[in-house]
Amino acid sequence: MTRLLRLLRRPAAGAVAGQVTQAVAGLVLSVAAARWLGAAGLATFSLVYGLVVLVTAVVSGLVGDSLTVLDRSDPRIRAALHVWAVGISSAAGLAGGALAAATGLLPGWAAAVLGLAVTAFVLEDTLRRLLMAIGRFWVLPAVDCTGLLLAVGALAGCALTGPLTLASFALALLVGQAGAAAVAWWLVPPAERPRGPWRAPDLGAVWGFGIWRAGAQTVRPALLTGLRLVVVAAAGAAAYGPLEAARVYTAPVLVVVTGLGSFLLPHYVATRGRPPAEQLRAADRAVAALAGAVAALGVLTLAGQPVAEPLLTGGAYTVPVAAVVGWSGYAVASAVLLPYSALATVHGRQRRVLALRLLEFAGLAAVCALVVGVDGAQVWAPLALAVGPLLVAVAVRQTVLRPLSAPVVARPEPVAA
Repeated sequence: MTRLLRLLRRPAAGAVAGQVTQAVAGLVLSVAAARWLGAAGLATFSLVYGLVVLVTAVVSGLVGDSLTVLDRSDPRIRAALHVWAVGISSAAGLAGGALAAATGLLPGWAAAVLGLAVTAFVLEDTLRRLLMAIGRFWVLPAVDCTGLLLAVGALAGCALTGPLTLASFALALLVGQAGAAAVAWWLVPPAERPRGPWRAPDLGAVWGFGIWRAGAQTVRPALLTGLRLVVVAAAGAAAYGPLEAARVYTAPVLVVVTGLGSFLLPHYVATRGRPPAEQLRAADRAVAALAGAVAALGVLTLAGQPVAEPLLTGGAYTVPVAAVVGWSGYAVASAVLLPYSALATVHGRQRRVLALRLLEFAGLAAVCALVVGVDGAQVWAPLALAVGPLLVAVAVRQTVLRPLSAPVVARPEPVAA
């Protein structure tokens, strides 16, 4: 029991717990969409939600990683973080609402609600990143549980007035994220709260570091959004719905990866004074342990599918086993990449990491070839997507981290004649 308590007090355990509760909140909305919107409705909701996550990833990289690595006690850096966070979240909300209204996806009032929900989602995530940066991982569940309870309450209220629609989920997202943001603000220590300063922001310093991290952070959401668009365009929303249900079912596996990933960056920041060779060996051990744990979770997830599938879909459609295997494989591939990517970023190689992460789009190219060339092959699309992270992991280790850890050989001084 004492050993368990020591384990639970560790920041890494808190990071995983925080990602679990955050993922549960999104998972509940996805499960509700799977049950009450049907396969096509789930595909549409997932596309919208994926775009929101994509925008959030931009701010998470630009602002969240910057406030973790840069000196946020510097007034000009702090002001720049405030300006970037508010500016991007507001612009994203306006763009999201306008796009939803222009495409007819939502009626006017619901499109406005979606725009506000996008802004609230981004700001809440930024406050969560601030809590992570100061090491308060174990307060994250309180933030996420508040958002979940409020979102479920909003859905329940909508259900009392009629059938649940996409507009109902937009409202639930707004209510949940706004409430979660308020709790996160309250839990941030007063000295760290983003209330000022706002003058003379050093926008260039934050941009110079964060834009590369923002680009890297958007790769995975962009790939998932691209996967959705390709499959929906080639096979239809109803054909993609079961694949999304498989992703929702295997989401807890990827949560472990994301949770430890959120811990790794501040952890490597704290240990960057150690020799690079020692850090690389530690990263190798982290890769082996993380990949093994995620693979084991994937096996358990596959074994539990016969029991869990009817609860997820209500028996309306089946979840392909190949898709469950594929999403689990994608989670393992992501686990292999995360430690190397975080360590390279701490060493200031974020530009190189972003360039190498473009290799992940090789997986999306494989998806296109499968879906377009073979009937019914969309069930293997998630496994094809896993090729990308594995390629990037090998490339980052061998071309970025290994040269950093190589011993420096002193050149012999010329012998005087």
